[in-house]
Amino acid sequence: MIKISNTPLTINGMTLKNRFVMAPMGVNYAAPNGEVTEQLISYYEERAQGGVALVIVETAHIEVAGKNLCGGLGVYSDSHISGLKSLVERVHAQGANIALQLLHRGRNASDQITGLPVKLVSHVPGLCPPHGRVMTEEEIGQLVVKYGEAAQRAQQAGFDAVEIHGAHGYLINQFLSPLTNKRTDRYGASLENRMRFALEVIESVRAKVGKAYPVLFRIGTREGYPGGMTLEDVLPVIRRLADHVDALHVSAGITESSLVIPSAEYPKAWNSEDTRRIRQTVEGKIPVIAVGRYADPSLAERIIREGTADLVALGRPLLADSHYVDKFFHGRAEEIIRCIACNEGCIGRTGVGLEVRCALNPLTSREYLRPFRPASPIRKKVWVAGGGPAGMEAALRAAELGHEVTLMESSSVLGGLLNLACKPPHKEDIVGITRSYTARLSKAGVHVLLNTPVSASEVLREKPDLLFVATGSRPVRPKFCADMQLALTADAVLSERVMPASEALVLGGGMIGCETAEFLASCGTKTTILEMRNELAADLLPMQRRKLLGRLNELGVKALTGSEILSVDPDGSALIKTRFGNQKRLPPFEMLVIAVGYRPNLDLCAGLNRNDISFVDIGDCRKVGKIMDAVHGAFHAVCEHLGNAWWSA
Repeated sequence: MIKISNTPLTINGMTLKNRFVMAPMGVNYAAPNGEVTEQLISYYEERAQGGVALVIVETAHIEVAGKNLCGGLGVYSDSHISGLKSLVERVHAQGANIALQLLHRGRNASDQITGLPVKLVSHVPGLCPPHGRVMTEEEIGQLVVKYGEAAQRAQQAGFDAVEIHGAHGYLINQFLSPLTNKRTDRYGASLENRMRFALEVIESVRAKVGKAYPVLFRIGTREGYPGGMTLEDVLPVIRRLADHVDALHVSAGITESSLVIPSAEYPKAWNSEDTRRIRQTVEGKIPVIAVGRYADPSLAERIIREGTADLVALGRPLLADSHYVDKFFHGRAEEIIRCIACNEGCIGRTGVGLEVRCALNPLTSREYLRPFRPASPIRKKVWVAGGGPAGMEAALRAAELGHEVTLMESSSVLGGLLNLACKPPHKEDIVGITRSYTARLSKAGVHVLLNTPVSASEVLREKPDLLFVATGSRPVRPKFCADMQLALTADAVLSERVMPASEALVLGGGMIGCETAEFLASCGTKTTILEMRNELAADLLPMQRRKLLGRLNELGVKALTGSEILSVDPDGSALIKTRFGNQKRLPPFEMLVIAVGYRPNLDLCAGLNRNDISFVDIGDCRKVGKIMDAVHGAFHAVCEHLGNAWWSA
């Protein structure tokens, strides 16, 4: 069957070779003055090479005052045109079309970055910075002009289209929404007045680029915040926009909600029904682009085939795998590195002013450092002990550099702790990490041996040229419960080696403890978390932490923070001490779950060290961390010992 996602579509004269679009994402790779850099160009060039039909380049600011990232792209000066032209030429050379997204962040701009006052539609306490300044009608008119001038620069640079960003709580959205628009002049109060700025911006852009030039508009289906716009509020706006733009790019959310970059608790294609409503509303006048967790390409294919949308935009999935589209079209979908919506490398970094990376793909952000190749043509015999994420990454990259690689795993399956990390609710996608590695290891020619522990004597006998040790970690088990039958590790619970009890006390309220508590509570166990710190899940990103704590609350999980356990009686009754120094005895629990962390498994390392055998320790056996730490640490180690050390910078 021909994939409908691999058929062309035309938007106002711009013919796209397939139905996959790269969604615009601020990556913080541009120069401080807004100009493109080689890092930025190479990043987009790689995604174009990977098969998408249209690359929508990230949020290009129409004026300095609209920025919030030091490395945010600019289109507010004629000096930007030359660099943007180079970007266009490099993307075109890979066979993709390219559009530039035009943006002003309004209340979400950063005066610390720009050195300029934050421009507001209205001052709304709690949503706007107290030092922001409400714009006059004259200042609004000046911004309308700047949108048109920015579009003209994009056209002069050779972009095939522009996209006006009217979503995500940025300036145009701030005018549209009654949540942030409290004006009483011609730009506020009624829906007609609140739409005025958006329509004037479109008119200004059209006046500069002409009717034959494709103009896209990004719109949110809902804001996901009390008092914000709902789908029913948005539909009248959609009807007006359909007469003035050439395509609608359908997203959702504002900065204060979790919808803009949804994490793993949101289902795949979670915004598809709202997108369907919007496509029905425009009645085929213009194409509609869907976005929102399309890590599975077969789901994107179905959405298009069923008529929910005309195209699908990929954001984070292209950070995880730049060749997602090409692999799907050529029957290699099992090799796709599928985004798990962890947000660790992307929004988790830009949220603190760092450049975007990807937890699962160390090559993202480093495209400009090509080629990734060995410093020496000598083919080495490389062993990797341990098949968790660090071991699989090291084996894969060593093989890609042309070496003879054997990966040995002591258990019957690859994945290490990934096999447990996928067990809590909303973590099922983690299974895909091992599946992708398995396919890519096979393609790279890695010899994988399961049920094969490595010993120092074997290393002495076989003499590999290089040994990576990735034997992972073991759960910490405090001495006071070392021999208690009712005390189990989180590993034992998540691996389902034991049946959940009617009541459980989870000792440790970090990410692992909270996720284990959610797992137990979802199985019907009455669960209490005991945590020494004053807050739960302090090691999670803020938005994900709020969502997880909300789910724990809904499940009735009780939290005892600022408390430490002193002892546990054989009947399961625990004596605890609060941060105020008071001691309390808790009623008996049937199960005590230990989730106080992991420590490196150093058994093999110790044996190698005793025999003066050189090795490189990676992953949790070097330092316990998250998936991103394991993957990136292994990649760096391979670059340092087998490739070019500068590649891991």
